[in-house]
Amino acid sequence: MFDPRRFLILGVMAVLALPVLAMPFLPLQTVSREENRMLAPPPSWPQDLPDWRHAPRAVDAFLADHFALREPAIWLGARLERRLGVTAPAQAMAVMGEGGQMFLTEGLLRSTGQDVDPERAADYVDFVCEVSRRLAARGTRFATGLAPSPGTILTDQTPPWARPAMTPSDHDLILQGLEGCGAPAQDLRPALRAAETQERAYRRYDSHWTPWGALAAYNQMAAALGEPQWAWAESELNWAEMRTDDGDLPRMAGMPPAVETLRYHHRTSLPSGAVRRELEGYGGPMPAFVVERQTPGPTVLIIGDSYTADFFPSLIAERVSRLTWIHMDVCGFDWRVVEDQAPDYVLLLPAERNAICEGRRPAGFD
Repeated sequence: MFDPRRFLILGVMAVLALPVLAMPFLPLQTVSREENRMLAPPPSWPQDLPDWRHAPRAVDAFLADHFALREPAIWLGARLERRLGVTAPAQAMAVMGEGGQMFLTEGLLRSTGQDVDPERAADYVDFVCEVSRRLAARGTRFATGLAPSPGTILTDQTPPWARPAMTPSDHDLILQGLEGCGAPAQDLRPALRAAETQERAYRRYDSHWTPWGALAAYNQMAAALGEPQWAWAESELNWAEMRTDDGDLPRMAGMPPAVETLRYHHRTSLPSGAVRRELEGYGGPMPAFVVERQTPGPTVLIIGDSYTADFFPSLIAERVSRLTWIHMDVCGFDWRVVEDQAPDYVLLLPAERNAICEGRRPAGFD
């Protein structure tokens, strides 16, 4: 055999052995973030004959789940599949938890504190603190917070691989950071947990909160803006039950539509005399819009995502003269909206899983 072939064989053997040889030097993982499942535990020493028979499978499962560089290899494989046009299984986008409760896979481990990234949290904190300082310089009243993900509130219903809920989570780190810079941040988790004890605060087959959960969050944020009279008591609203199958999670999991019963109130639609129109020229994943009423009153700007786009405008419209809504767009929304709309109040409230900047800042920031 020629010498070059010997070196090639030695090189291949070294590459194949490296993942196993490096295992003792790496921390033991219990959850795969790329696959959204629990990893095989270390095999125990066999105690009887059935244990000895099962031992090879247990060892094989452990080695298959814990060899070095496994997660990067899975990530690279998935990326290569996408580049080649191979569609990943739909089941990876949404999962079923306890009692039939469904969850969006994206951000689930982050919501239970299994996926914590201090740098990611600090980047978002820096963004919000700068927004807070600029609005304070304008004399604009400001409030912020995070819309808790279902996995943050329904921790006992999450899939086994997303448990246990651990602290501090990214949510905790963000709130601590905002307290440090003096940004007026609200922790909505206690209010949502209290709401969940009375009735569903989050939908079973959709990735959003219910009208009841949105109401609890809205009332707290209205008080945070310094206007507690903008809140709505349950008794002020006319409630009715409605069956719907428009939840997005079954479709994302490759399942047929599923029916759930929700309580809606009459403030889920805009009040009489309010006119909604699209606000052109700002871009973003969802169109920016304005809701106006021909009555005197303050103007409000909401910077958020789908969590605030559906319920908050109808709840606040009767309390103000003009409401503007714009998508936060990974912290890259157009800052001109502040200059153009000149709001008296600004509410920054993205979903917990969307509190990520990736180094971006609003277009128009110096």
